[in-house]
Amino acid sequence: MDTEIQLLKSSEDFKLIQEEWNLLTDNCVYPNAFVRAEWLLAWWKWFGNKLGTFYVLIVRNRECLIGGLPLFRERNGTLKFLGFDGVACPEYLGLVVKPEYLEHVVQELLQFFICQKNWLQLYFEDYSIEDAGTLRFVEKLKRQFPSWERTGEGRYYIQLPDSYETYLMTRGQNNRYKKRKELKKAIDEYQAHLVEPECSGIDQCFSELRRLGIAALEHKTLPPMAREDFAGLVYDLLVALLPCNKFRVFMLYYGDKPAAFKLGFVHAGKFYDYLTGFDPHLPGRAGNIVIHFILMRLIEEGFNEFDFLRGLEDYKTHWTEQQHQTQTIIVFRQRGFAYYRNLFVEKILRPIGRKIKKLLHYQK
Repeated sequence: MDTEIQLLKSSEDFKLIQEEWNLLTDNCVYPNAFVRAEWLLAWWKWFGNKLGTFYVLIVRNRECLIGGLPLFRERNGTLKFLGFDGVACPEYLGLVVKPEYLEHVVQELLQFFICQKNWLQLYFEDYSIEDAGTLRFVEKLKRQFPSWERTGEGRYYIQLPDSYETYLMTRGQNNRYKKRKELKKAIDEYQAHLVEPECSGIDQCFSELRRLGIAALEHKTLPPMAREDFAGLVYDLLVALLPCNKFRVFMLYYGDKPAAFKLGFVHAGKFYDYLTGFDPHLPGRAGNIVIHFILMRLIEEGFNEFDFLRGLEDYKTHWTEQQHQTQTIIVFRQRGFAYYRNLFVEKILRPIGRKIKKLLHYQK
């Protein structure tokens, strides 16, 4: 097969293929919202330049784009998924490839990294084990280079049935009773209802989202929405994705007063719960109540999954036990200082740190 690999070294180069890239993501092995061009470009604008240099590999045949690996290069020679830094809460990043070209694209990328000398390690954080493309690429890398890996953090999700009542029947009797009672009280006493803002009201909507996002986490030193870079990322995503129905904002009102919101990505019949906020001074649990309304609406519209994304907070277990499992791997160019330093940190320092943390918590 006549193919070539190109290395895009700037976001401006990537913008030139944005439409073609999104077409690829819609037809790739593991389609999800976090490999779309809008997420990658918005993230790079607000976070990327502080961390390293743009480094996106694309694979073409004579006709079209058939694969890509969105990365950025840190100053120490580490390559990481483009869109990840632990702050902006990305999910499911990985190899983007058409199913029929999987083996060929994986082999081409492997040869690229074998021949290239200017990288120290490849750091793939929390990729989904359901992502057949990234999984296959990782298997090839492990055979060629030394590596270290661990199980990543799971992602709670709800497999949506054909009705909300059917969903409630999957919960325990006590859980089900509390949910029905909570929803009824919200409607009868608080006049709770759900609204989706129009695209024309993005600026007004955003100011309310930011207020509620900060209020929900006012006990924290710096809530994410209080950060200018994170708020800028969210605003750009709203502007880019709300008009094309790839991003949705759900506002919960008590009468005419905003009580809570959720916003998230929409892709391939899934809703990705990206950000939430609520007014902690209002009665009831507005952050919980908004989930009731959203699940009912998504089920009515025929969605098949509600993904809570990153975080293993206890409240999610009241809604589901299902998890998407993830894996983290670091691939090293050679068994040098970086390789043994990582083994020392992960096998000795981190376990000791966890034990000390548990001991301090127990003493409290």
